[in-house]
Amino acid sequence: MPNKIKCILESHHKIPIPILEILVGNLPQVSSTIKEVVEEVVEEPKEETDGWDKDWSWGAEEDLTLNRTELTTRSPSPNIPSKDYLISSSGDGRTLVLAYRKKFIVVQVNSEGEYSAIGQNLGSSGELITSVLCLPLFVPSTRSTQNYIMCGYNTGWIRVFSESGVLLTEQQLETTPVLTIKMRTPPPTFKVPAHSQLKEDEDITILFEGNRVVSIDGQSLWLVLRVCDGQRESGIDASRMHTAFQYKKWELQHQDQVIQGPSPTHSWIPKFSNSNTTLTHALLDASARYIAVGAYPMLSYYATADSSSSLSAASMATYVMSRVTSPVFSFAKSWWGSSTNNTANQKRAGTPYVPNIPHPPTNIEPATPIPAVLVANDSFRQINQIYMGPPSTSSQRHTLAATSDALGRVILWDVLEGEMIRMWKGVRDATCGWVEVFEHELYQQPSPPGVPKVLQFLIIHSSKRGILKIFQMRHGKQVGAFHVGPGWQLVSCAREPLGSSMVSIDRRKKVKGTERCEYGLLSNCLLVGPDGDVRKIKVTLKA
Repeated sequence: MPNKIKCILESHHKIPIPILEILVGNLPQVSSTIKEVVEEVVEEPKEETDGWDKDWSWGAEEDLTLNRTELTTRSPSPNIPSKDYLISSSGDGRTLVLAYRKKFIVVQVNSEGEYSAIGQNLGSSGELITSVLCLPLFVPSTRSTQNYIMCGYNTGWIRVFSESGVLLTEQQLETTPVLTIKMRTPPPTFKVPAHSQLKEDEDITILFEGNRVVSIDGQSLWLVLRVCDGQRESGIDASRMHTAFQYKKWELQHQDQVIQGPSPTHSWIPKFSNSNTTLTHALLDASARYIAVGAYPMLSYYATADSSSSLSAASMATYVMSRVTSPVFSFAKSWWGSSTNNTANQKRAGTPYVPNIPHPPTNIEPATPIPAVLVANDSFRQINQIYMGPPSTSSQRHTLAATSDALGRVILWDVLEGEMIRMWKGVRDATCGWVEVFEHELYQQPSPPGVPKVLQFLIIHSSKRGILKIFQMRHGKQVGAFHVGPGWQLVSCAREPLGSSMVSIDRRKKVKGTERCEYGLLSNCLLVGPDGDVRKIKVTLKA
């Protein structure tokens, strides 16, 4: 097919300026504009002739030549530095969490098409929010998705709140600041072939300063939050609801500094083979695995076949059902496939029962060292961020990742082969994201039988230069470029809700597309401006 693809920054919704001022204070006003940059098409060199330092495109001293610009003028905006507050989005982008210093605000799209505040938490003195995650949970009883807010603090505390800002559970897992919080859930159902028996777990990966990573069992956290929220709705005192969730703690000893450490899918078996990598030994059946980026070495793959494991979905269901008489869990056995219907608990009324789940421990558990099985090193390079690509439709695995480093490079990796595919230079302070689109919908064709083909696009945002560029993967050309100016943030959205591994693929397909359910969404990105303007990156065809 001829390449007629382009990108537009589609108006999404708007965050009212008063909400931003409540979050960060009354700040001075500036004006901002968006310009679409249309450049002459330049053929890129063939990848096999390019070395580590070859400039693929977007040179460090490059001046963009504008052949045509489309100017959009917007109202004055508060001059909020883009790095001073944190943003996390729900799967469909209709709910955003904005965190600044010790407080956060939750906004949601209202009937008038504008974000309005639905919850907040003012925090406590002496603590700062260092990472935030909008955490979607699937609620089978209503067949909808409910969002929770997970915050990491500079004191090592992890707290989970309801959308309205009510504290549900908390644990101090370390004494050092939380650096990142990542969620991994199974791939969307449209990427899984019919009658497939895909087995995937899910977890929340929390990286702390000092190279320690905590993996919270997704099923354990799901059950704890459902219990806590159910008791909150029943009027139980919040002080009695703080329950412990299951987790493992690992120490990443083979790097001087770890800045990010996401957990890829279980089925990922990397095969690094070039001269800049070192292979120690392979673990084909690892129970825990992390791709850690930072410095000395810049990238390491950690894996272990530790035999200890979290409770399974069935045993966790039994564990909770034996202790909870609240209707919040009346659905559990039937939803997870049991032929028995436990109606006795549904008929019981009266005083809500507080489940016998242990309180968080008072001491901080030590971390267990985890071996590095693969290493990629460049002594002059520090990787600051890694952005795992969406699972592919062919293998249901993460096959691509983009990294940004301290030298102003963005590198595209094949994580299965351990190879660098492309490199862009001159991208200081870059953030990346991923956008997906169904090929048949893009070209307005009938839906194909079986698994539909999904096109992937890499988004690169240089906050220092105020430039946004979009590239088709793997080897496609640039399909969009915009000069957005300072103060914008690139926010990724679309992921399966927590609890997906406990729901069969057939049941997930049945609820896909229903109201308030975020199953089966394509990866996308939002661009949030300094005046609260929110744009959605949309891939379309040229006129």
